[in-house]
Amino acid sequence: MHSLLHLFRSRSTPLFLCLWIAFGAATCAGNLRDYTLQQMGVDALVAHRTFALGLSPLPKFAPGGDTFEYRGRTLAAKQPGQFVWGAIPYTFLRAAGYGYEHDYDRAAALVTWLSAGLLAALSLAAFERTLRRRLGFDPAASLLATLALGIGSTWLAYSGIAHHDMEAAAFVILAMCAMVRSRSRPATTAGWVYATIGGIFLGWSVFTSMLPAPIVAVLGLYGLTRPSRHGYTKAPRRLVVAHAAGCLIGVAPLLAYNAWYFGSPFVPANVAGDYSDTYFRPGAALFFDHVDAYVGLGGLALWKYAPALAVGLIGLIALPARLAGLGAAALLAFVVHFLFVTNIETLGTCSYGPRYLIPAMPFLAMGLAVVLDVRWRIQRGTVLLMGAVLVAAGLAVNLPGAVVGTMNCDLTQFAFLEQAPRWKSLTAENWPLLGWPLLCPIAALLLWVGYRFTTEERGVPVGASSAGET
Repeated sequence: MHSLLHLFRSRSTPLFLCLWIAFGAATCAGNLRDYTLQQMGVDALVAHRTFALGLSPLPKFAPGGDTFEYRGRTLAAKQPGQFVWGAIPYTFLRAAGYGYEHDYDRAAALVTWLSAGLLAALSLAAFERTLRRRLGFDPAASLLATLALGIGSTWLAYSGIAHHDMEAAAFVILAMCAMVRSRSRPATTAGWVYATIGGIFLGWSVFTSMLPAPIVAVLGLYGLTRPSRHGYTKAPRRLVVAHAAGCLIGVAPLLAYNAWYFGSPFVPANVAGDYSDTYFRPGAALFFDHVDAYVGLGGLALWKYAPALAVGLIGLIALPARLAGLGAAALLAFVVHFLFVTNIETLGTCSYGPRYLIPAMPFLAMGLAVVLDVRWRIQRGTVLLMGAVLVAAGLAVNLPGAVVGTMNCDLTQFAFLEQAPRWKSLTAENWPLLGWPLLCPIAALLLWVGYRFTTEERGVPVGASSAGET
């Protein structure tokens, strides 16, 4: 048992597979039918080679909410990236006979799982590895912090939806992990390669959703600086150029989309469609109302949906000195994002929990790792047990959102109390991926575990290959 736990704690591969399997198993037909806009855009790209909507003969793809008319086209009031990421797997699925017209639930579930679900699982595995190996956090603290984000927060509720905010948040994590890697070796070829990749992921984040734009701005500036003992200095010119080039490459598809459909590369969809409730309009009354909604007694309160991450607020303020610039960037990124979402009119319309905080939750998870990694007089086991209890509480709260649905339009109410009682009315048809789709990653997970045990039996350390490499 100890060996098995060690294997799963010390490797990112089983974590990725377990999370991806969990996200697929939780993907429900209710969410797939409620969020048809995401699938509608994918169908438009693959079947009709355009971002314009309303060309499909399927009744469920008739344009409805969050769409607008512009220059004779019906377009989504969303960033185009989410449709692109879904179109990649759907191209192959449709060629294999899994089109929306044949079995919408199964096709939509596969598209979601192979885009948003895959990105979420990959980013979480990278996040855990970065916390543990690059930032020096305790393995148990790193794992619990990652699980608090992945299954103990609103991330779980939205893991089964091809949602723009979830996908953009995954790119934020991947960008941060790549930049941490590049800054650990700034003078090497690997350093500028990772700097470029980090910039691309930042650009793809705003290509997918405008919500994390303030976070992207902060991390973009972070990528251009390098901490030193005496403050901050400019990063090596090679790294700066690579990072800037990556950002331009990543954001180029968005600029091209805006120019083609709206006449200017700097006019996003929400501006072209005049969705003024998403504009930044600071005001004291609005600010305090939203603060209460997100961290007070409101229906979207963070501590209700992600109690472990709420504790992470404490650690975010006290990030250790060894993180240097990353700690300051993480805190600043969270602050500017929070100021943005508390100074726009909307709270997310219909949602399950604080959806607008999804892109900022990774920074709270980093803060949670700080809290769980304490070296005080409090026994370490007690702290980790308390963290595990909070993660379990978040899992219990968000699971109904994942398997029942996230479309709750009364944001003053605690959505868990509304959705949990509906669980007993669900049938097997509610989970379209149950069956052969989930068997593939489960088989891969079992093969991986078998390989690691075989390696151990040959006397090769867990952290090395059979050739003795680390």
